[in-house]
Formats: sequence, structure tokens, C-alpha cells
Amino acid sequence: MFKRDYFMRQIEQMTVMLHRILFNKEHIPLEDAQKLLDEASRHLLGLNIRSLQALSSKDILELLSYHGNLDTAKAMVICDMFVAQGDMLQRHEQMDEAYHAYLKSLDLLLHLSLSSEVDPKDEVSGEIGSRIDQSLERLDRWMMPEDMKRLLFAHYEKVCNYAKVEDVLFHYMEDHPDQGELLGQGIAFYEKLLDAEDDALQAGNFSKDEVLDGLRIMRDKQRAFEIMNPL
Repeated sequence: MFKRDYFMRQIEQMTVMLHRILFNKEHIPLEDAQKLLDEASRHLLGLNIRSLQALSSKDILELLSYHGNLDTAKAMVICDMFVAQGDMLQRHEQMDEAYHAYLKSLDLLLHLSLSSEVDPKDEVSGEIGSRIDQSLERLDRWMMPEDMKRLLFAHYEKVCNYAKVEDVLFHYMEDHPDQGELLGQGIAFYEKLLDAEDDALQAGNFSKDEVLDGLRIMRDKQRAFEIMNPL
């Protein structure tokens, strides 16, 4: 509890300007809100928010690392800033820019989740996971890029949410039936779960029967793919 309280207090201390935008976004003009976001962004990393958005998520996390330690609180604040920017742009019907702001937040959250600095059993991981779920809701109406689906697959696998891993896997295969390497990744996922305890599977909203069914489907698809795509 102490660790979580300390972590959340860090976030609160760094987001005074961000909260002003989130709680007053219906009343703040677009230009003024953008200035507040830029001010908050410069406070965190010395860059305005559009310059920050232009960086890769890996570069942002590297800038937030000090002596090998990642400042996860600041990283989550930046994710929140991208969401605030997306909400602001969407309210002003700038939908394409809002989409990219939401996407940037999700991408950064996924890279943060997959960082070696984040323990999937730690409370911080739960905070990140909650934000990922919220980002997915915001992006529900839009197409998700292929690389984002791969990150989402890896995220759910890391936090042992096996039902979600399977959902992402099958949706990905529907959208990209020509991706043979994904079949191998799917088979590896199910084979790894063959030795999992029933309690662990249940905690991941899964069962041994679902593991066996998924493995059978993946192997059948792989055989069909190899017939259609001979070497």
C-alpha cells in the first residue's frame, strides 16, 4: 500500500496543469489548452507535446531513465497528457489528430508495460493495465496498427491474461491471414500453457480445454498455410 500511495503521490505532484485541462476541458479554448499541455510537457522532459509525440516510445522511456532506473510515474503522466490532448482535439472535431494522440498514449503504455522495470505482479502494473483498457475503449472505433496488436499480445501474455491473449491472436489472424509467423507464435503460446496449473489458467480466465482447442486450431491453420505457401 505504501508503495502505491507513494507512486500515486508522485503522479499527483506532477500533474497540476494536466488536471486543470482534464477537469476544465469543456471550458478551456483549444489554444489555451494546448499551451497548458506544452507547459506540462516541458516541465517533464523539456519538449512541447507535439515534439514529444514525434519521439518513439522507446526514446521517451530512455529519456525518463536515470542511472538505469525508469521513472514509471512520469511515463504514466505523459500517457495521460496524450489522452488529454486526444480528448481536447476530439472535442474540437480534429479526429485524425485525436486518433494519433490516443494511439501514442497506448503505444507508450504498452512499451512501459513490457519494460523490464515493470513487474507484472506489482501494483504499478495494475495501474498501467487500467490505462491500457481505457485507451482501447477510446480507440474502439478506429483501426489498430499491426505493430500495436503485437505489443498488445505481448502485454497480455506478460500479465498472464490468457483469454485476452487469445482474443488478440484470433483477431490478428482474421486481419492478417498471410502472416505465417503469427501461427508459430500462437502455437508456442498454447504449448507453453500445456504445463500450466489449473489455478494459473483460471486466474488468466482460461482452461485446459481452451488450451487444447486453441493448439489444435493453430496447428490446423499452420498445416493449411504450409500447403498454400510451399517453400
